[in-house]
Amino acid sequence: MKHSPQIIILGGGPAGMGVGYYCYKNKIKFKLFELSSEVGGNCKTFRYYNFKYDSGAHRFHDKDNQTTRDIIGIMGEDLNKIEVPSQIYLKDRYIDFPLSPWNLVKFLGLKDSIIEFAKLLFIKAKNRNKDFKNFEEFAINTYGKKLANLFLLGYSEKLWGLPCKKLSTEIAGKRLKGLNLTTLILEILGLKNKKIKHLDGEFYYPKEGIGSIFKKMMLQTDKKNYLLENEVTKIKHRNNFIQNIETNGKNVHDVDYLVSSLSLDIIGRLMEPKIPEIVSNSIKSIKYRDIILVTFFIDKKNINSNGSMYFPSNSFSFTRAYEAKNRSKNMSPKNKTSLSVEIPTYKGSTLWSQTNIEIQEKITQELMNLNLFNRKNIIDVEIKRISKAYPILDNNYKNHIDVIMKYFSQFKNLRINGRNGKFKYTHIHDHIKDARNIVENLKNNFI
Repeated sequence: MKHSPQIIILGGGPAGMGVGYYCYKNKIKFKLFELSSEVGGNCKTFRYYNFKYDSGAHRFHDKDNQTTRDIIGIMGEDLNKIEVPSQIYLKDRYIDFPLSPWNLVKFLGLKDSIIEFAKLLFIKAKNRNKDFKNFEEFAINTYGKKLANLFLLGYSEKLWGLPCKKLSTEIAGKRLKGLNLTTLILEILGLKNKKIKHLDGEFYYPKEGIGSIFKKMMLQTDKKNYLLENEVTKIKHRNNFIQNIETNGKNVHDVDYLVSSLSLDIIGRLMEPKIPEIVSNSIKSIKYRDIILVTFFIDKKNINSNGSMYFPSNSFSFTRAYEAKNRSKNMSPKNKTSLSVEIPTYKGSTLWSQTNIEIQEKITQELMNLNLFNRKNIIDVEIKRISKAYPILDNNYKNHIDVIMKYFSQFKNLRINGRNGKFKYTHIHDHIKDARNIVENLKNNFI
């Protein structure tokens, strides 16, 4: 009997689910193995009685036309286009995020703004086409010390857990994009929107939370293809070919093609025979950032209108907070709301090791200083510890990733996808697009 090849997928987060979805669309057999009892990976939606909240301030951005069409096709009327503002809380005030020239004028005052814009002109002319060695050098030499210190350096150190001198320029993002005199003049003349256009405030969001995207993917691509609560315990290879995987320490599954979205440390540990020492050392040298997510369920109609709030100051343990109800009214019961705050840390840190009661009291006190709600408004609090939320892009990570990827690329039937698999600070739309490309490149082998 002729063997019908299939793709084995490791991991049920966005990257793995995307591969399964495009396999199904292309009539390619697949099996997906996931350790958890549900799909979504680090993009889940949790439920607390009639409240729902996500495992972070997740959004689906319209950055690739085909990916957007596919997600809309999956979700239908359950996916809405959202326009909600985001803001930075700094010095007891809120300022729009990302920054625009107009709201910077309102924040700094006219005199200081003129000085900072003059510095920007000088700096941009001086540093044109200059390569920067690290993120601190990039930030200061692109925006000046004042703006860099106010909006970039402190926040980045909190988020990534390293001094900015040790961080790659690739973490820069777009927080200060658009800070120039042309944009300022257009804003003053009313030719450019002073709020939404400059905000990371336009995106797609499902009515029932971000996790519903991946639950619908599973339902629409035949649930029997998904083997949940299956821990991958070995990946066996020979002569640059993945032969089979073992799950739960006993079940062996032959492999035609393998797509892994597992983090690099996990896939490296599972390889049998063992990976070379030089590759193992490189894997040990890369690090991931963990998150403690603290969610308050609040007896109050709303806190504010922001989709996300950012906190650069070290006065707060958390970097970001989001009110789920502002993304979809279905996320909270009528006249009640929730607020989730993200605390970047490391597994095993003092904070990570604290009891939930200790963490709850610490964050409650910090939130009380913001006057967003009163203690008497708190219905309850839930705390989730989320491992490997971000790959840490330090100055040396590329050297290590080159060694690791060179090793894995020798396996002819192995593909790697996902934020923690590729070790890139990518997002949901990136994972889905990459999944589509992987399947497109493999499908000729199944015709």
